[in-house]
Amino acid sequence: MEQRANHDVLTGLSNRRHFIESLEKRIKRCQRYGDNTALLFLDVDDLKTINDTHGHAAGDILLTHLAKILKENIRVCDMVARIGGDEFALLLDNLDADQVERKILSLIDRIKTANLVHEGQDLKIGAAIGYSFVGPTDTVADLMSRADEAMYQSKNDGV
Repeated sequence: MEQRANHDVLTGLSNRRHFIESLEKRIKRCQRYGDNTALLFLDVDDLKTINDTHGHAAGDILLTHLAKILKENIRVCDMVARIGGDEFALLLDNLDADQVERKILSLIDRIKTANLVHEGQDLKIGAAIGYSFVGPTDTVADLMSRADEAMYQSKNDGV
């Protein structure tokens, strides 16, 4: 029952509720012990177009494939969750800004070069990722807002 309550049915990743609970704990730990955690927001490019063009089954395949890429490219101490229809979030511990930016570039590269075929059609995956580090007085809302803003800036910049 706990597995079903805490995980997304389609991708098997943590769901939004479980992610928020984990984020609250990480923020408290960072603020108490001075640990370093980055929150990454990822938004899939053009999922609606894929659903409209190829059907929702293709969109579901794309989301599960993306979830697999994300899960395979984080450490055991990190976390990835599906927090909305085409939105994912990651928590990465003990990395500096340069390491986080290299991780983002690596993830974007793996996503863009993913070989995904549905009913003989190549499906191209794209995504924008933004991030923010936990600050000394942050709430969940503060941190999520900054990461979301950074993700939209990344999307607008075409990164």
